[in-house]
Amino acid sequence: MTRKYTGWDGNATGKLAGTEKFVQLMCERYGFKNLGTFGIRAMRGSDRPSVHGTGRAMDLGWSNPTTAAQVALWLVDNADAIGLDELHDYAGTTKKGCETWGRGWRVGRGWKDFTATDNAGTPGPSSRWYHLELSPEFGQSDRAVVKAWKTLTKLDVRVDTAK
Repeated sequence: MTRKYTGWDGNATGKLAGTEKFVQLMCERYGFKNLGTFGIRAMRGSDRPSVHGTGRAMDLGWSNPTTAAQVALWLVDNADAIGLDELHDYAGTTKKGCETWGRGWRVGRGWKDFTATDNAGTPGPSSRWYHLELSPEFGQSDRAVVKAWKTLTKLDVRVDTAK
């Protein structure tokens, strides 16, 4: 059965353990930088609520686009196992030709290349971060994140974060 995208499903009262653990693991293993998780606000350029308010969204900065793309593609390949609902690649690191407007992946939809009139709001190579969203099960449970992480990272290739 295919999972469905959750999106905004109500604001949390604060940060969620699973999301915070996921961020910690991404920073420790792959050198990402935590640019923010929980915050009740509208989406950029909209009056609709941001998934950051649910406590399940995160923004992760990166310095090496090759490393970042490898990790992003690995996350998407393992989305069901890790509870990934969405990933915005603003700089288009994961597909040649998408550097201007970026692209996004969503559970149940797959990849979508962004355009000037249909994008996630922060395009271009200077947008050196990813926006990720977890499913409610994983966002709320640090145990679920750790269990999946231990299984999956036995299978991944450790990328070189020193470049």
